[in-house]
Amino acid sequence: MPTQPTLWNRFCAKMVGEVSADTLEAYRRASLAVYDALDHLEVHRKNALDNGKNAWTIAPAAKAETLCTWNAFVLQTLGDRFLEADYEGDPSTVGFVPPITADQILRFYTPVEGWLNRAQQAHYNPDYKLDWPVPALLPKWSDVEPCPNAHLVGMLEAMRAVRDHTQAALTFLEASEPTTEDEKKSKNLIRQVQASTMARARYADDMMNGNPSRDVHERVEEHVKAAIEDFFLLGQLLAMPELALKVNTPKPQPQPKPATPPATPTFDSFSTDVGLWGASAPSVAPALASSQLARPNDPNFDVWCLTSPEALVKFKQDREAVRAIKTLWQLDPDPVRTLQIQDEINAALMRGDITYALDRYNQKLGHFFCAPWGAVYATKRPIIIGGERLGAMQQFIFNVTCEGVNLGAPFEREIMTGNFTPTTKFEYGDPNEQPDH
Repeated sequence: MPTQPTLWNRFCAKMVGEVSADTLEAYRRASLAVYDALDHLEVHRKNALDNGKNAWTIAPAAKAETLCTWNAFVLQTLGDRFLEADYEGDPSTVGFVPPITADQILRFYTPVEGWLNRAQQAHYNPDYKLDWPVPALLPKWSDVEPCPNAHLVGMLEAMRAVRDHTQAALTFLEASEPTTEDEKKSKNLIRQVQASTMARARYADDMMNGNPSRDVHERVEEHVKAAIEDFFLLGQLLAMPELALKVNTPKPQPQPKPATPPATPTFDSFSTDVGLWGASAPSVAPALASSQLARPNDPNFDVWCLTSPEALVKFKQDREAVRAIKTLWQLDPDPVRTLQIQDEINAALMRGDITYALDRYNQKLGHFFCAPWGAVYATKRPIIIGGERLGAMQQFIFNVTCEGVNLGAPFEREIMTGNFTPTTKFEYGDPNEQPDH
């Protein structure tokens, strides 16, 4: 299907509030490298078998290459299928997508280059050691219930494509018998994960029929998401069978999300909601006790403690920015909670769980455009910050704003995930102006 938007497409997209898919199309054009790498794996597996190697005895670098290629493939496939499903579902807006769809697709596409880059490093360096915790989690699904029909179609198509590509890896696993007890246990666990995943996939497939009712839609969505997450895991276990000993056995059904998440998550309470991931459940950055935190009215309180270091010089010299920062703290109904979340971020940064987000030139991406102009971060491993679950390779900012508070808008304090891009725009977060979101 052609994706070059016409004037009619642009008009229709504007009428329904859709956004340009130019960036998404750029990511989709890069998919050829992913599928080339996947084809290489098939050759590599055949050569390994010819040389008497198996899933356990191939070199660690080869395992890393396989795992990274699989992760890149799944993420690329999800992005591609979501985009295609949106275009097919509404041909009048080809070249444009709803904002929620753009956000979801970017969550898939953004980590692809990182995984593909690591796969290439492992391919050319026999001593390569993977610098990322695995098995990895999928990026978080967009917060929309139920998801749009195009999302559901895209998920189903992606699930089928990913399912088909697990067969070669399964064949490679079954080509030889394990020789140690740990290898036997790993193989049995992988078979169990595979059986559970295939059952979920088939269940979602069988439930879907044409244009489902809302109830059926939600049930299919629940199962297809769980199946995709499990296929993502299964491919990593097939690449590195030893990882199977680090994860929990699968649950028979996806676990419902609690209506109200606990205010202070712990490893144990979180792991009950992550099913297969077990030991890869996110860590929790401990916050300082409230008695240890300075208050905005303390003499030595730093009103700029939420601001990115790179933004300090610019905004400290801006009188309007100084006024905006002071107003922000005056209107914050719970400054201690704000400071606790920032302390969690600072602790995670010190531990190396997160880092400053980089652009394609490996330069710091910068700061958010609105006061208090906080840094853009990227996670290096799954983690929970401010009660928000974040997966590896996910960009986020700590969004704190009093914009529109004097007009009845709520004070906002949240971990905001996304795919951030440079801009010359900036705002002071005026409490007397309605927010534009």
